[in-house]
Amino acid sequence: MHSRIKRLEELVAGASELIARLKEENGVLRKQVELLGAARNKASSNTAAARELADFRAKVRRRLERICAKIEKANDLQPGLFEEEDEQ
Repeated sequence: MHSRIKRLEELVAGASELIARLKEENGVLRKQVELLGAARNKASSNTAAARELADFRAKVRRRLERICAKIEKANDLQPGLFEEEDEQ
């Protein structure tokens, strides 16, 4: 029983660390989205800038996919962590 409580505490600590990292990455992504908007305006008439914008968008998309995978993994380790509490 004690080992289960200890394991649960470890899972909670791990999930908390993961959530903190995800929040930090979310802040970075928000800034990148702002830059993307600015780049979109700049790239409207410049083909080289349009390619640069497409590369940037692909990079942001890959990063979002990795973050989603991390969230799913954290939820698999501790089911219900990112779900609403409808059952109460």
